[in-house]
Parts: sequence; C-alpha cells; structure tokens
Amino acid sequence: MTDHLEPVPTFVTGGAGFIGGEVVASLLADGAAVTVFDNLSTAELDWATRFAPDARLDFVLGDVTDGAALRRAMAGHERVVHLASGTDIAGGLDHPERDFASGVVATERVCESMHAAGIRELWFASSGVVYGRPARIPTAEGDGPLLPESHYAAAKLAGEALIAGFANLYGWRALAFRFGNTVGPRSNHGVVHDFVVKLLRDPGRLDILGDGRQAKPYIAVGDLVGGMRRAVAVSPRAPVTILNVGTEGTLTVLDVAGLVIDALGLQRDSVELAFAGGTSDGGGWPGDTARVAFDTSAIRSLGWLPAQTAAEAVRATALGIAARYRAGGRPLLTASERWAGTLVAARSAAR
Repeated sequence: MTDHLEPVPTFVTGGAGFIGGEVVASLLADGAAVTVFDNLSTAELDWATRFAPDARLDFVLGDVTDGAALRRAMAGHERVVHLASGTDIAGGLDHPERDFASGVVATERVCESMHAAGIRELWFASSGVVYGRPARIPTAEGDGPLLPESHYAAAKLAGEALIAGFANLYGWRALAFRFGNTVGPRSNHGVVHDFVVKLLRDPGRLDILGDGRQAKPYIAVGDLVGGMRRAVAVSPRAPVTILNVGTEGTLTVLDVAGLVIDALGLQRDSVELAFAGGTSDGGGWPGDTARVAFDTSAIRSLGWLPAQTAAEAVRATALGIAARYRAGGRPLLTASERWAGTLVAARSAAR
C-alpha cells in the first residue's frame, strides 16, 4: 500500500526520466501540484502522454546547472525532489567533466536555489556505488570508508556532502536514497535494457561486458518509489537521513542474462554468450563497481518491503521493454549507442 503524502507543491528535477516519471505519477496521485524541470536528455518521446491532460503538472525545459533558471522555476514550491543526473557511468572515463557538471555543480545549484526560495525539504537520488569496495558486505549506510570507483559515484557522494552542509546550516529535512539497480518497463538504459536490445537484434548471441560475475541488487521502480515515500512519511525528522533502497541479495550479470533470455521466449542453450572487455578487478568496464550488496535493515525497520524480488523485477522489466520495442517507433539501440549518436548530433549542430 502506498503512503499518502501531504500534497505540497513539489519541484522535480529529472522528472521526465525513467525514475522521475514514476515519482511524478505518485505525487500527482497525492493531489500535489508538480513542476518537472528537465533537459529531456534521457526522456522517452511519450513520457508526457501518461500525464496529459493534468492541470496540476507544469513542465520547464532547462538544465540543472543553470542556477538562474532553477531559481526562477523553483519559486513557490515547498518540496524538491532532485533526480537529475548523468547516467552514462562508463562514459565518465573519457569525460569526467560530465559527471562533475551533472552531479556536483547541478546539486550545488539545486541547493542554492532551494535556499533562495526558502524550501526546506529535499529528496535526493544517490546510489549504492558510493560505497566502492567496502570492508563489509552487505553494506549498511554507516559503513565506510566510502571510496568511489568512478566519477559518477564520486559525484553522488559529493552531492550527499553538499546537501548535508545546506541541511545542517539552514534547518532542512533532506533524505538521500542510495538506489540499487532500478528496473522497469520504461527503462531506456542499464543492463536489462541493453540485453533486450541485443537479443531482439540477434536472438542467437548476447555480448556481455566482463566475465558476467558482477553482482548487484535490482529493484522494481515502483518498489523504489514506494520506499522513498515510506521513508518520507515515517522516518524521524532529521537534517539528513541516508537510506539504502534495494532488494536483499544480488543477481549476477549472468543471472540477469538468463532471466532476459527466458522472458524473450528463447532457449538458454541456443544463445551464445560472448564475453568481452572487463577489468582485472572484476568490473565490466573501468569504473564499474563489481559487487554492490545492501544491508536494508534501516528502511525495512520503517515498515517497507519490496513487492517484487530482484528476479521478478528483472523478468517483468524485460517483458515490458521488449513489448515497447516490438510495438515499433524506437530504434534498437543500446544506451551507449544512443549516447554516442546524441554526441555526434550535438557536435554536428555546433559546427
């Protein structure tokens, strides 16, 4: 059962993205007026159709690094949900400036704008990759030291620190959620999405980065949003609350591959698994944290449990993504292929 939250005017950065769409839908269901602030860089073309017509939803096209635009759009709201972020973790190897801009600079701009508008409630999308390779697995929120292994992870950790400074100085209530791998039928990036795309293009072969033993928690996007809302509804008020949000246990990349193959109606022994790349420390690419496993006792103590297991979430996601591609209108591109095409287009337009 979803917790009902006070329907205060809410500003959502990245609200047109995969997770953002689910958060916006839940806030509208509360009766809240919602402003989505997004540059549409990761949005699906049909993202807005699920909300139309709804007079309570406003959309502002903008980038979260633009402090002046944020301040103008944020005025009059009482809550901020900061989801906007880069999602091309592997791309940070060659372009660290992207994660610095979309993670560190953007979060500082959001905090400045909140302070200027007198807003004191913030939900922040962090990530389990901030733990790096911790001494204890499964890892709880207080475990450390936190030694990120990618620019993306470092930016998320820096975002948590920036928020903590503002929250303690100005009397905010900030909640930072360390997400597990979030999946759902509307996802357009991540390993489940990319495996579906690859198998729809060639049902006889699946290319896998690394050795397939990388292990992560996977969570259905609806369960993720439910966990966030539960924490907001019942957690003790404090300047900063940090919570892992994910399923218990992990799935390896090979586990995910098998579940996706099954969901697409293929026989596992008919699909050649082709391994490539990988790093000496077990990652699929430089900066890939090979193992993330959560201790979720803190959020479970608030009365939250995911409705779907990791395997159920992955299977439902694969079925949904495949159905969307089979319906037509979308090129069969992995996330990295789509990002590469976007970069080429942007560079051509700039010439």
